[in-house]
Amino acid sequence: MKDKFYLGILYGIALPLLAYIFGDLLQSKIAFHLRPNFFQILCVGVNMLIFQIAIKKKFDALAKGVLFSTFFYAIVFAYFFLR
Repeated sequence: MKDKFYLGILYGIALPLLAYIFGDLLQSKIAFHLRPNFFQILCVGVNMLIFQIAIKKKFDALAKGVLFSTFFYAIVFAYFFLR
């Protein structure tokens, strides 16, 4: 893993998005109903996990990229869902 800002943005956007898509597909296939905000909480948890790993390994630029993507998700969420 490299300490690059753009990789942090990539990890911070792609991994929670993949978790959201995988969880949504899994829920539709097994007909298991979860609370509507479960997947949003899952995305936040994935980003927190990536952020903590980057901080512990002293990858500051990577952690800043993950934090930036988290703010991006927060702004998108506020714009589309809190109107």
